[in-house]
Amino acid sequence: MAAPRKPPPAWWLLGYLAQYQRHALLDALAKAGLASDDVYLAARQAAEHLPAVPYRRLSKSWAVRQHRARNPQEPSENSESNNTSL
Repeated sequence: MAAPRKPPPAWWLLGYLAQYQRHALLDALAKAGLASDDVYLAARQAAEHLPAVPYRRLSKSWAVRQHRARNPQEPSENSESNNTSL
């Protein structure tokens, strides 16, 4: 018998689902009676009211993501030997 699931904290789940399982999150919001437009609006308002430093981090991470999406890096021969991430 499998052990009962113990999900991570809600704040982490929200970020993970928003980034990697968007449709599952939107379906759950709809079942709860929350419109996705309201959630997007709340996220936008929260971002607009962030202090300067956290907003700069948010803005920079978005710019980096967009840059990587536009310019995919070619794998180099040395990348395999220098790869330290799992």
